[in-house]
Amino acid sequence: MNEVPVVQITTTVNSEEEACRIAETAVTLKLAACAQVAGPIISHYIWKGEQCREKEWRVLMKTLKSLERNLMDFINELHLYETPELISIQVESVSEAYLNWMLHTLAD
Repeated sequence: MNEVPVVQITTTVNSEEEACRIAETAVTLKLAACAQVAGPIISHYIWKGEQCREKEWRVLMKTLKSLERNLMDFINELHLYETPELISIQVESVSEAYLNWMLHTLAD
């Protein structure tokens, strides 16, 4: 079975405006074929020894495996957090029509 050349990259930010800025810029630069902003969500985590509870917005971006490192570097550079969440998940299956749309959308 061939590996699907698609990954989903997720990050979280502290405002809807910041989430939209990352989503829109990633799509404009053709680093992601599409991006969705969801929120607010409530995140619970430990930061510098303190338990935190914060309102955040999630940005989920779909891109090609070949653009994964570029997109993650871009998000890391643009992100306002000291240590941003950057998670990439390999997609196991995708419809042929959606993959063709992605390939066409991200073509140079």
